[in-house]
Amino acid sequence: MSIIPTIDQKSACKETKDYFKQFEDWQLLYDRRLISDRANPDENLSAKYELTERKAVIKAVEQIDLASAIILECRFIKKYSTQRTIEQLASHDITITVGNFYHRQKKALLMAYEFIPKSNTKIVK
Repeated sequence: MSIIPTIDQKSACKETKDYFKQFEDWQLLYDRRLISDRANPDENLSAKYELTERKAVIKAVEQIDLASAIILECRFIKKYSTQRTIEQLASHDITITVGNFYHRQKKALLMAYEFIPKSNTKIVK
Protein backbone atom coordinates (compact mmCIF):
# COMPACT_ATOMS: atom_id res chain seq x y z
CA MET A 1 0.00 0.00 0.00
CA SER A 2 1.31 3.38 -1.02
CA ILE A 3 1.44 6.35 1.32
CA ILE A 4 0.84 8.67 -1.63
CA PRO A 5 -2.87 9.40 -1.96
CA THR A 6 -4.30 8.33 -5.30
CA ILE A 7 -7.18 9.87 -7.17
CA ASP A 8 -8.81 8.99 -10.47
CA GLN A 9 -8.42 11.36 -13.43
CA LYS A 10 -12.06 12.48 -13.47
CA SER A 11 -11.93 13.51 -9.81
CA ALA A 12 -8.56 15.20 -10.29
CA CYS A 13 -9.92 17.24 -13.20
CA LYS A 14 -12.99 18.27 -11.22
CA GLU A 15 -10.90 19.25 -8.20
CA THR A 16 -8.59 21.32 -10.39
CA LYS A 17 -11.50 23.05 -12.13
CA ASP A 18 -13.03 23.91 -8.76
CA TYR A 19 -9.67 25.22 -7.55
CA PHE A 20 -9.34 27.60 -10.49
CA LYS A 21 -13.00 28.62 -10.45
CA GLN A 22 -12.45 29.95 -6.92
CA PHE A 23 -10.16 32.59 -8.43
CA GLU A 24 -13.11 34.91 -9.09
CA ASP A 25 -14.33 34.63 -5.49
CA TRP A 26 -10.88 35.41 -4.11
CA GLN A 27 -10.58 38.32 -6.54
CA LEU A 28 -13.83 39.80 -5.25
CA LEU A 29 -12.63 39.49 -1.65
CA TYR A 30 -9.33 41.10 -2.55
CA ASP A 31 -11.02 43.95 -4.43
CA ARG A 32 -13.32 44.62 -1.48
CA ARG A 33 -10.52 46.53 0.21
CA LEU A 34 -10.60 49.08 -2.62
CA ILE A 35 -14.27 49.93 -2.16
CA SER A 36 -14.79 49.52 1.57
CA ASP A 37 -12.96 51.01 4.51
CA ARG A 38 -14.35 48.19 6.69
CA ALA A 39 -12.57 45.43 4.79
CA ASN A 40 -10.87 42.86 7.00
CA PRO A 41 -7.05 43.08 6.58
CA ASP A 42 -6.60 39.37 7.38
CA GLU A 43 -9.19 38.45 4.78
CA ASN A 44 -7.40 40.70 2.28
CA LEU A 45 -4.05 39.00 2.90
CA SER A 46 -5.62 35.58 2.62
CA ALA A 47 -7.28 36.52 -0.67
CA LYS A 48 -4.01 37.92 -2.02
CA TYR A 49 -2.23 34.68 -1.10
CA GLU A 50 -4.89 32.53 -2.78
CA LEU A 51 -4.76 34.61 -5.96
CA THR A 52 -0.97 34.43 -6.07
CA GLU A 53 -1.06 30.69 -5.44
CA ARG A 54 -3.37 30.06 -8.41
CA LYS A 55 -1.23 32.22 -10.68
CA ALA A 56 1.87 30.33 -9.51
CA VAL A 57 0.27 27.01 -10.47
CA ILE A 58 -0.34 28.34 -13.98
CA LYS A 59 3.25 29.63 -14.15
CA ALA A 60 4.52 26.19 -13.15
CA VAL A 61 2.43 24.58 -15.88
CA GLU A 62 3.72 27.18 -18.34
CA GLN A 63 7.28 26.03 -17.69
CA ILE A 64 6.29 22.59 -18.97
CA ASP A 65 3.70 23.38 -21.66
CA LEU A 66 2.71 26.86 -22.84
CA ALA A 67 -0.50 25.67 -24.50
CA SER A 68 -1.73 24.08 -21.26
CA ALA A 69 -1.05 27.28 -19.32
CA ILE A 70 -2.95 29.35 -21.89
CA ILE A 71 -5.88 26.94 -21.75
CA LEU A 72 -6.02 27.06 -17.94
CA GLU A 73 -5.79 30.83 -17.76
CA CYS A 74 -8.29 31.51 -20.53
CA ARG A 75 -10.86 28.90 -19.58
CA PHE A 76 -10.84 29.07 -15.80
CA ILE A 77 -9.38 32.43 -14.81
CA LYS A 78 -10.65 34.66 -17.62
CA LYS A 79 -13.79 32.52 -18.26
CA TYR A 80 -13.32 32.51 -22.05
CA SER A 81 -15.36 30.26 -24.30
CA THR A 82 -13.77 27.30 -26.06
CA GLN A 83 -13.63 29.17 -29.37
CA ARG A 84 -12.09 32.29 -27.82
CA THR A 85 -9.50 30.15 -26.05
CA ILE A 86 -8.62 28.48 -29.36
CA GLU A 87 -8.19 31.97 -30.84
CA GLN A 88 -5.85 32.91 -27.99
CA LEU A 89 -3.82 29.77 -28.68
CA ALA A 90 -3.68 30.73 -32.36
CA SER A 91 -2.34 34.16 -31.44
CA HIS A 92 0.61 32.30 -29.87
CA ASP A 93 1.06 30.25 -33.07
CA ILE A 94 -0.46 27.14 -31.48
CA THR A 95 -3.02 25.52 -33.76
CA ILE A 96 -5.53 23.16 -32.24
CA THR A 97 -8.86 21.79 -33.42
CA VAL A 98 -12.04 21.93 -31.37
CA GLY A 99 -12.06 18.14 -31.19
CA ASN A 100 -8.53 18.06 -29.82
CA PHE A 101 -9.14 21.00 -27.48
CA TYR A 102 -10.97 19.01 -24.81
CA HIS A 103 -8.22 16.41 -24.75
CA ARG A 104 -5.64 19.18 -24.27
CA GLN A 105 -7.78 20.82 -21.58
CA LYS A 106 -7.95 17.54 -19.65
CA LYS A 107 -4.18 17.17 -19.99
CA ALA A 108 -3.72 20.73 -18.68
CA LEU A 109 -6.01 20.10 -15.71
CA LEU A 110 -4.16 16.90 -14.79
CA MET A 111 -0.83 18.69 -15.09
CA ALA A 112 -2.04 21.54 -12.87
CA TYR A 113 -3.37 19.05 -10.32
CA GLU A 114 0.21 18.01 -9.60
CA PHE A 115 1.10 21.60 -8.67
CA ILE A 116 -1.92 22.43 -6.52
CA PRO A 117 -0.95 22.67 -2.85
CA LYS A 118 -2.68 19.94 -0.88
CA SER A 119 -4.08 20.33 2.62
CA ASN A 120 -1.01 18.66 4.10
CA THR A 121 1.33 21.08 2.32
CA LYS A 122 3.36 23.14 4.74
CA ILE A 123 4.30 26.68 3.82
CA VAL A 124 7.88 27.64 4.58
CA LYS A 125 8.62 31.31 5.20
